[in-house]
Amino acid sequence: MKWFYYLHVNGDLIGKNPLVADRDPTYFDSPFVRAHWLMDTDDRSTAWSLLIEALDLAAGVARVKDLAAQWGCNLEDLPHYLIRNPDPTAKQRRGLRRFIEQVLGLDVEKTFDNLLAKGPPK
Repeated sequence: MKWFYYLHVNGDLIGKNPLVADRDPTYFDSPFVRAHWLMDTDDRSTAWSLLIEALDLAAGVARVKDLAAQWGCNLEDLPHYLIRNPDPTAKQRRGLRRFIEQVLGLDVEKTFDNLLAKGPPK
């Protein structure tokens, strides 16, 4: 299933049904919208990208935590995302660091060291 999310200038991450947004190609052209994403629930990497890019753009951490829990974007799932996104953008790298620190509550360097020590997921 596809679903739109947009980041309001106040930091809220808001979901919108595609039926609403698809009817108007300028739907997200607003001074109140920092960014928007189309998430595909059949492609987990879109959930991860949305969350970490939104964090880089100063999305509210509480909302990101709620969505991460709902979508299963957690420490166990992180290696799968990293394998499927071998060339992250600068925005994704910054947002991922914030995700590890602020959502997972972990030290970034230790987390990467642990992931490297474990190797790729099976």
